[in-house]
Amino acid sequence: MESAPISLPRIPDDGLLLHVGVFKTGTTALQEALRAADPSLVANGVLYRGPASWEWKTLLGLMNANRPGGPWQQLEQAVNGHTGRAMVSSENLCGATPDEAKNVVERLGAGRPTTVLITIRSLSGLLASTWQQLLKRGMHQSFQSWLEQVFDNVGSPEVQYWRRNDFPAQVRKWGALVGEENVILAVSDKKFPTRNIEIVEDLLTLPRGTVELRADTRSNRSMTFAEAELLRRVNEDLEDRLTRESYRKLVRLGTFPGMYKTDTGADEPIPLPRWAAERASEIGRDQAEQLKQSRAVLIGDVDALADCKWDIDGPVPEPTSINLATAVAAVNGALLASQRDLKRQANATAGRAASDSSSRPRSSAGRLRGLLKRS
Repeated sequence: MESAPISLPRIPDDGLLLHVGVFKTGTTALQEALRAADPSLVANGVLYRGPASWEWKTLLGLMNANRPGGPWQQLEQAVNGHTGRAMVSSENLCGATPDEAKNVVERLGAGRPTTVLITIRSLSGLLASTWQQLLKRGMHQSFQSWLEQVFDNVGSPEVQYWRRNDFPAQVRKWGALVGEENVILAVSDKKFPTRNIEIVEDLLTLPRGTVELRADTRSNRSMTFAEAELLRRVNEDLEDRLTRESYRKLVRLGTFPGMYKTDTGADEPIPLPRWAAERASEIGRDQAEQLKQSRAVLIGDVDALADCKWDIDGPVPEPTSINLATAVAAVNGALLASQRDLKRQANATAGRAASDSSSRPRSSAGRLRGLLKRS
């Protein structure tokens, strides 16, 4: 394993480590490795909670809903009730507004020392991955059109790409709450696949090897261009025809995972045009300089934010075909999701009927039969 590149600040014995993403920076691999290491974490006095604890739903949405006894309140109670070091990881938090971030720190930190970890990577490398993440939430804008919107509104918090990936703004937002010196930015690097794990181990003063990146660790692969285009066209055709909840059940939990699990490798990645990569490189260079002037702890090569890798020289073409096995899996995923939902509804109806039956007053004849049985 790679040794930690610099000396990291030690999380106090009662401190909270808050990992806020960003998306597509090895977050899923880190979270799954931490979940697998939970017995060892507990043995070392560390409480860990990640997306699996709230069934992979959006943590900000759960916090804002604040349902009594719901996942957010369970998380809050677990963290606040733990006397040792605690870590909460959710890449969804990188999209928090300043008010939401304040709420997170106040409710989970509850006055304890809090350190914020932000895992980052080159801006050009995050363009295609952000677009496909938005497709999973129902967006149907083409990649070309979306890229134009992103670069027409550089730095705008109204554009989700910049709300997530304006890294100096992330430092200012979280630093205003915990102190910039308590914000750590780690630049992801494929040459050092265990870097994020080692950073967490060092911050939490865990022995090296407590958390391991295993070959069978669940990963969050990128969609191929054809898969992304299929999902985009489904979204476009279904716009205003499904409720948000129906879309989540049938498409996000049905069509997408069904298609995603095939992993045929029969298509090309989402192609990034040269003009977008060069523009992202310019902005990444500026971001790197701003970060160097901050008081945040920087790990890795922050100049890598300006990396410029592109696939095509011109506008983005739209795929016109998709692997048959992937298309079949997408349809089957939606059908099976519908079947699961119907079963849940039937079980809920049966449960309510049984509850009503047991609470309904029995007739005189029924009470007499009961007395005779007991005698």
